[in-house]
Amino acid sequence: MFGSFLNEIASKLPEINRKDKEIYLKDKIDEKVFGDILIKVGLISIEIKNSEKSEIYYKFSLYDSNPNKPGMKDFVLGSHVKLDAEKSCICIYGYQDDYDEKNIILGMKKILFKEKILDEVYDKSEEYKNNPEKYEANTDDIIERIEKRREVRPYNLFIIKHFIKYVIDKYKEENISSEDNSANENNEDNKNITSNPFITNGE
Repeated sequence: MFGSFLNEIASKLPEINRKDKEIYLKDKIDEKVFGDILIKVGLISIEIKNSEKSEIYYKFSLYDSNPNKPGMKDFVLGSHVKLDAEKSCICIYGYQDDYDEKNIILGMKKILFKEKILDEVYDKSEEYKNNPEKYEANTDDIIERIEKRREVRPYNLFIIKHFIKYVIDKYKEENISSEDNSANENNEDNKNITSNPFITNGE
């Protein structure tokens, strides 16, 4: 019901191209697995379908629209994250103003505090803001480059890098876990074959 309502609204919206930040990754990312990770860490997925294609957006909250510029467009799309798997790129969308960027950063911080990646006390005391190089996330093996349509405050970029590292680490853990499970299943199959008394070595 809710999904069809969103699709009806979205079908009336013009094409929106406002990728404020595009974070290009060094490795290819599976769209389905990555989407599942974003949902697990607390984002909300919205699938918008129209006659041409289906798009999945991930929001930190459905209720972060700017009260100074209310509208269904803000509610449906607003500030959100989207993976472009073809380009190995995580796109962070938002209108060209401080309000939307603040929503994205607050959403990321809430997750990072909850997962003990960053400390809320240090954040409030502006320790991170004043000494970012001391606590910076090491994303050299994750991020190829970051493209921005407008300048991003150094502290906001600090938070974004931590969030990207966190979700990609979770993504890698998920892949390793899946590979281990697959290997265990294969081992069990082989064990069953070799222990079957009706199967001989070519005799």
